[in-house]
Amino acid sequence: MLIAMTILVLTLPFVYYALSTLQIKQTYTESLSVQQLFLQLRNEIISSSSAHIADNRLYIRFIDPGDNIEKTARFSQYNTSIRRQINEQGHEIYLHKVSNAIFEEQSNTIFLTITMESGEVYEKTLYTYP
Repeated sequence: MLIAMTILVLTLPFVYYALSTLQIKQTYTESLSVQQLFLQLRNEIISSSSAHIADNRLYIRFIDPGDNIEKTARFSQYNTSIRRQINEQGHEIYLHKVSNAIFEEQSNTIFLTITMESGEVYEKTLYTYP
């Protein structure tokens, strides 16, 4: 019995460390996912012909290189996700576990504020060029 208690007392700090490492990994993964969304939006805005906000949705117009036709990508919150649709069709999820997403626009600037279910808030400023 004494040996079992000694082993338990000696291994308890390692168990605590292992569990705290899992928590850090989850936060890191969430942050990485949001940063990847911001990078994708930036790339789409750079290659677009225009971008604007309407009804808390981001609309990006671009020329599809496959068929040379102008199309519109719409980014919006859908339940607890951020999704992308092309010409009001499709369902491409870019980010999960979103509590709230706010898209705002001011003179050639788009502001994004994303609140995750974990409570973390991420903000990004993207610049559009006329």
